[in-house]
Amino acid sequence: MPEIVNHSSLVQCTEKAGEIWAKLSSLASQRKVECPTKGLCDLIFGNSEFLAELADRHTEECLHFLTTDPDVTFEELKNQLRRDRPENETAASFMAFLRKKKAQLSLIVAIADISERWPLAKVTAALSVFADNCLNLALGHILHKKMLASDLVWPDNKPEPVSHRLARKCGYFVLGLGKLGAFELNYSSDIDLIVLYDPALIQYNGRKTITQCMVKITQELVTLIEQRTMHGYVFRTDLRLRPDPGATPVAIAVDAAESYYHSMAVNWERSAMIKARVVAGDKTAGQKYLNSLSSWVWRRNVDYAALKDIAAIKNQINRHYDQDHPVGPGMNVKLGHGGIREIEFYVQVNQLLHAGRHPSLRLRGTIEALYELKRLDLISSEVRDTLSSAYDFLRRLEHRIQMLNDAQTHELPLDINALSQVSHLMGFDNSRNLIDALKKQTKLVSAIYDALLPNHSPGKNARYSEKSLAETLANLKFSDIDRATEVVAGWRRGRYRALRTERGKSLFEQCLPAILEAFSETSNPDSALLRFDDFVGKLPTGVQLFSLLQSNPFLFTLLARVMGLAPALADTLAKKPELWDMVLEPSFYSPIEDHKFLTEELATRLTAATDFQDTLDYVRKFVSEQKFRAGVHLIEALAKVSEIGTAITRIADVALRTLIPVVCNEFERRHGKFPGGGIAVLAMGKYGGKELTHTSDLDIVFLYRAEDMSQMSSGPKPLSPSQYFSRLGQNIITAITALTPEGRLFEIDTRLRPSGSQGPLVVTLRTFEDYYHQSAWTWEHMALTRARVILAPDAMVAPLEQAVMKALTSDRNAEDLVRAVHTMRVKLFDEFGTENKWSIKHCKGGLVDLEFICQYLMLREGHRNNNVFQSELSSAITSLAKIGALEIQQAKDLEQAHQFLQTTQSLLRLSVGAAPLSSDDIPQGLKDILIRAADLPGFDAYEQKLMKMQRHIYKAYKKLIEIPATKGAD
Repeated sequence: MPEIVNHSSLVQCTEKAGEIWAKLSSLASQRKVECPTKGLCDLIFGNSEFLAELADRHTEECLHFLTTDPDVTFEELKNQLRRDRPENETAASFMAFLRKKKAQLSLIVAIADISERWPLAKVTAALSVFADNCLNLALGHILHKKMLASDLVWPDNKPEPVSHRLARKCGYFVLGLGKLGAFELNYSSDIDLIVLYDPALIQYNGRKTITQCMVKITQELVTLIEQRTMHGYVFRTDLRLRPDPGATPVAIAVDAAESYYHSMAVNWERSAMIKARVVAGDKTAGQKYLNSLSSWVWRRNVDYAALKDIAAIKNQINRHYDQDHPVGPGMNVKLGHGGIREIEFYVQVNQLLHAGRHPSLRLRGTIEALYELKRLDLISSEVRDTLSSAYDFLRRLEHRIQMLNDAQTHELPLDINALSQVSHLMGFDNSRNLIDALKKQTKLVSAIYDALLPNHSPGKNARYSEKSLAETLANLKFSDIDRATEVVAGWRRGRYRALRTERGKSLFEQCLPAILEAFSETSNPDSALLRFDDFVGKLPTGVQLFSLLQSNPFLFTLLARVMGLAPALADTLAKKPELWDMVLEPSFYSPIEDHKFLTEELATRLTAATDFQDTLDYVRKFVSEQKFRAGVHLIEALAKVSEIGTAITRIADVALRTLIPVVCNEFERRHGKFPGGGIAVLAMGKYGGKELTHTSDLDIVFLYRAEDMSQMSSGPKPLSPSQYFSRLGQNIITAITALTPEGRLFEIDTRLRPSGSQGPLVVTLRTFEDYYHQSAWTWEHMALTRARVILAPDAMVAPLEQAVMKALTSDRNAEDLVRAVHTMRVKLFDEFGTENKWSIKHCKGGLVDLEFICQYLMLREGHRNNNVFQSELSSAITSLAKIGALEIQQAKDLEQAHQFLQTTQSLLRLSVGAAPLSSDDIPQGLKDILIRAADLPGFDAYEQKLMKMQRHIYKAYKKLIEIPATKGAD
């Protein structure tokens, strides 16, 4: 610990405090107001020469501030800054006014802070709001002169007084960064500013260029705020955070700034822009500019390479400021180990990690962001509370250090008396107790921060030579060593674009040992390696993924399982490697949430969308993430296949119920709408039955309602109802199926609509009813048993459900019905049927037979009991058993078979896509998953059970449909 310098200034300061209290007491007596307590005056003015001098110069104001609620005095101060200023006020007079207000602010804030009448958040907000007001009023002072000289145009072409209102349409704005942007200014803070202007919004009539005019305004603004006069200064300003400060003027055009950030800016500049806020000038132009930067600041996927760059800044600060300075006199409470900067870095790094996916994290305030991180379960309550408490302590300490002499310093004084003064202002009896409390806080902060971004040393490159690679592959149980070494050699040569940069190669080489080891744990390392080779070949870039893997080693095991067991997922990941980010979410391995939660989560994401195209991409990304999550749950046996099917269906419901109204609103902008009208969507097939798999398309039917079919829509391009809803239906399909940078949402199949692909895309409810009453085939009624309303206008929901039920419950001739059902099944088998038991859908005793059984029985029995209609097969089997349409044992066999076949089909589609030709075509890893899912001792037992389940179904099909349908036939 450095030697403490001993000065004897405390006594003089205490005497000064006594003099101030005497003046205040005398003045209070004259004014007949309550005298402030001597103890508070001694505490404040006996420990801060700066505050004592202010109180001596502004005794009347000081008495008012000491005896009045600080909320009231601060409001009075703000009102004084918001009033119009005299039109002919000189710059010197205006500067004196601002500096006097700053002195008053210093007293108000210090009294409120030290007396603990204001919490930290109110203190920093007051300082920041004051800075905003000063900047706006100063800008108004400058603009008024420019407008009087006719260099600039008055806001509404009418002369106005000097006020902040003059800037409302000027095209010039000031961004506050850092603590000003976050409403977190410290007591003696400078203010970080970036000044920009939009030439398209500025009506400039001066003799020089617009740039020269904007630069001149900025220089004058800085002078009004920063220049020291006999009255002091307002704020020190720093313009060095602007784009390329060594080569750019102090005021920059927005186009040039945007171009810089999207092409040349480095990663620390992203971090700096988190807190950016329009603090003065044209607020509309400024917010538009910030919106344009949003996608650059908040990346949609985690970029660990960028985060390492940001961590390097922190390490640079450590070296420059000797962060290992012990806790005690001379320690920097901002930059020191466990100090304010580490808390801010911790929050900002987590925001950069997660706010791309969680727009609610796009907050400027440190404490607000900590609480939101906990709400999202991205940090623990303990971390939130520890860092919040430490931040409060360290910021209050920082303020008291600065209150001593109004100096922009963050270091505990070396002077023993000054250190004692800081301790007293913090409420400690002596400096030792302050140091002990500081040690406790910084130790907790540093432990949390170091766990987030430890200082990485480059270490040795774990590069294998050709010989050592072959030996390693052999030891790891790879079979085809020559093929494997050839694959690795291709990676090293930069065979794929993801491996053609030096950074990509270096990161990949560091990941290689862990990748090979993880593949060795799969049932077929060679197959996993070749799949990974295909995966790498499809990657658009490699740096981000390899950085992510290196930073999260546990992902190597999951990567190997995906490559070994789920090529469908691997193919998705190759196109969208950012999906790996999902695995880092705390809730990733939890059950997929309910409809309400998913809807709210998607709605929150969409708050960041700036236009219709953005909305499409956000919805696609959300669905991709959730389907990937469901796929991992499936291969990791975290959920039953039936649960995954309903979860994917729920995800689709949420996506369509969110996206379709957006499409409708977009359509209404051009074509208006019909009062009381709207479009409805029916889910059919597996979608209606809540049995979607990862490869399922969505069977849907569109209907519409219009109260007056002769009326035209209300928009600028009116359409008749049939034209309107037909085009709207096509727009909805396009919005769902269009290929955007985020891929397709779902494939759509509308062939189950009335008259199939030959009929209109969207029909009225009346047409729907008439078709099913007069023209629909039996198989169309069968398909309708799985219908489910996804969304519809309120006035249409009940009539639509009634129309479906009416079509299903019409009285049918039992003999005609069973013959029609069997005839349809024979046609399907002739086209798609197979003896291959792995064709789970179309083989004898497959899912088609099971669906035909349930659908036939529901149609046969529905006119007597409409409760029998259930879109989900499991529920249908239960309801049919209740009314005796299925025997009890028959129903049990069918339900067991349904679950088993659904499980088999879903896992096969996730892992091998199309049905395998034989058991030998199924990878051993998939066999292991199937065995585990069915809780069977081996794969032979699995095959035996599969054939048994198919026999159950076919036996029931023959008994219930085939034999009755062919009875009496030749």
